[in-house]
Amino acid sequence: MAIKSLNIRGIIRGLLTHPIAFFESSEALTQQSGLVTPDKLGLTFQTNVFGHYLLVHKLVSLMSRTKGRVIWTGSSASQLEFSQSDYMHIHGQKPYESSKYIVDQIAPKMDERLRLRGVRCFVGEPGNVCTSFLANIGVPVLQMLIVLVFYLMRICGLQRFTIDAQCASAAFIYLAFAKDDVDASQKYYSCASRWGRSSVVRAPLECCEQDAEFLIDKLDALVDRFDQ
Repeated sequence: MAIKSLNIRGIIRGLLTHPIAFFESSEALTQQSGLVTPDKLGLTFQTNVFGHYLLVHKLVSLMSRTKGRVIWTGSSASQLEFSQSDYMHIHGQKPYESSKYIVDQIAPKMDERLRLRGVRCFVGEPGNVCTSFLANIGVPVLQMLIVLVFYLMRICGLQRFTIDAQCASAAFIYLAFAKDDVDASQKYYSCASRWGRSSVVRAPLECCEQDAEFLIDKLDALVDRFDQ
């Protein structure tokens, strides 16, 4: 996520109106918009979506030999931040959310296609993890405050605050090694108990058939362009 600054107005509004959901979102951050790669693609779109999609295309023959699995990393995603007219979200204010919405839409379609070759495709979500992505803002005490708030939330029983990498990886480890028939129409969430015991829960992916087909067509067209 390319962060420009803190969104003070968003912080105040979020804390006063929906504090729990606020800490599970990126409302506190103003993201950089208009970022484009040398390939003329939206930076966040290429980083979070197309780069992986292209890699799967290149490796699918090899993956089919070993019944490989593609595991996308999901996150808080809002359909309100996605627009077909700007599907790379170059001009929007929430490119990160848009890219994660795309992940949710394309994963089931990819699974339908890839499972014919013995490859499966799933979406996992790590929960709320404390990382150093706020370091470039230049407010060291902010990171400490976030860690304290996250632990407080988890002690209060909110399991989505996984905080550390070990708990956050639970869903992805499960998806990589589960022997039973994992359902690609579900999203798998890493969770943690008050005292840090990890677990995995699942819920149906919220998908829009029209957006999914539109995005797969756009991504396939980009793959053809890069294959030339």
